[in-house]
Amino acid sequence: MLCLLLLIACQPERKGGPLMKGDEAPDFAAKDLDGNVIVLSSLAGKPVVLRFWETNCRFCRADTPLFNSYFEKYRDKGLHVVYVSSFYENIEAVKEFIDLLGVPFPVVMDEEAKLADLYNVKVYPQTFMIGPDRTILANIFGGVGEAEFQEILGKYLQ
Repeated sequence: MLCLLLLIACQPERKGGPLMKGDEAPDFAAKDLDGNVIVLSSLAGKPVVLRFWETNCRFCRADTPLFNSYFEKYRDKGLHVVYVSSFYENIEAVKEFIDLLGVPFPVVMDEEAKLADLYNVKVYPQTFMIGPDRTILANIFGGVGEAEFQEILGKYLQ
């Protein structure tokens, strides 16, 4: 018993590093390109996909059509998708990207990297799948496939 207590006591407290499955998604408020304020906590009870991306990212260009179709298919069941552009993007490049790829969901400019810092994003793309209770269900680095959407979010979109 003493060994178990020592092992637990010796576990380092998690500081920094990426948010992980099971962590609470940090709340935020941000304006999208249409001027609407998005507040994560106001989306409680619904699954949220939060995607940090950049315009020159090949994964972002390749899988955005999947994000679009998944959102279109499940938006009536409560799915929310929010794209957060990297801090160094300019508005013209972001608008060109979303127009070219027909992005139907809110896009936020993270000009001062406040959201990236809040979520400890160091690489792009990075996708957080967040459950209805604001628990992080997955933190995915790189591209996202349809199987991942279904496996992680499917039960919330029945």
